[in-house]
Amino acid sequence: MSNQDLPRRKFIATGLALGASVLASAETLAQTAPAAPQPAPAAGPGRLTMHAIDVWNGLPASGIRVDLSRLEGDSYRLVQSFNANKGGRSDKPLFEGEDFKRGSYEILLHVEEHYAKLGAQMPNPSFLTSVPIRFSIADPGQRYHIAILLTPWSYSYYRGS
Repeated sequence: MSNQDLPRRKFIATGLALGASVLASAETLAQTAPAAPQPAPAAGPGRLTMHAIDVWNGLPASGIRVDLSRLEGDSYRLVQSFNANKGGRSDKPLFEGEDFKRGSYEILLHVEEHYAKLGAQMPNPSFLTSVPIRFSIADPGQRYHIAILLTPWSYSYYRGS
C-alpha cells in the first residue's frame, strides 16, 4: 500500500460517515415536518362539459347526437340526449352543482349518423357506429371537461380544462 492510499481511504470513510449523518437528519426532519398543504378545490360549483371536434373535416362536430348516461348498479341509465351545437358542445353543462355526483358516466357519440348527415362517402357498414366515452368522477366539486376528437375511423378523448 502506498502513502497516497491512506489519505484517500480516510477521505472516502469521512464522506460515507458524513453522508449517513445527513441522511439520518433528513429522515428525522421528514418525520417531524408538517404535511404539505393540499391544493384547494377549484373555485365555483363542480360541473361537466364536453366538446366534440370532427378532425376529419377540421370543424366542430356540430349536430352530432350525444347520449349521456350514469352508471347505476351494473348498467348505464340514460340521463339526457341532445345534438351538439355549432361549436360541437352542449348548450349548457351536462351536470352542474348538486346534480353532479361522484360515479361513472358514459357519453355515447353517434358517429355513423353524424357522417351520414354530412354526406360523407363511408364504407358499408361504417367502421365506427357509436362511440362510448366512459369515465369516472372522483370529486364532483371540480370542473371536468371531456374533449373528444373523432374521424370516421378513430377517436380519442381527454380531460381538458
